[in-house]
Amino acid sequence: MSTKISIKYRHSNNGIPGFHLYTDVMDGFGDDTEEEMPVYLQLDGVHVIEMATLINGGASVTLRLPRELACALGLMPSEEQIVASSPSQGN
Repeated sequence: MSTKISIKYRHSNNGIPGFHLYTDVMDGFGDDTEEEMPVYLQLDGVHVIEMATLINGGASVTLRLPRELACALGLMPSEEQIVASSPSQGN
């Protein structure tokens, strides 16, 4: 039984990377703190450029993402959003 609660999901298909943004109901289970539960991001079919452990703890991960995936994740506006927000030309 999975304890994942999907927030946003897309299958990897025909060379197009997929992703799964989710939270886990077991985070905070039995924990009385008021902290927000973390979210997890799984990326399928992307290229890892660099992974390094940081001196102060944690990690640094550099990924090469297709622009379409970055737009689907909401990391950047799509071309349609950019055009729609541009002022009219020639008026």
